[in-house]
Amino acid sequence: MKVALAVAALSLVQPAHSWYPFECCSDEDCEPVTDAVEVPGGYRTHGIFVPSAKVRPSQDGRYHWCHRGDAVFCFFAPLAG
Repeated sequence: MKVALAVAALSLVQPAHSWYPFECCSDEDCEPVTDAVEVPGGYRTHGIFVPSAKVRPSQDGRYHWCHRGDAVFCFFAPLAG
């Protein structure tokens, strides 16, 4: 009974990475960014160019990236509207 209650309680808490796709970060290495700039062919953030092929729509209207060092796995941008 206690285990069932603990599992039920944990299912109500969403981790910070809950909406990032597994293939982008394996639930790690993803974070919001505030310095993203759209440039021809993609975006630039933290001095790193991210090609359009790695850009996906953001689910919260903010910029995010999944990276390890200079290796960018996915980049999330707000939808133009």
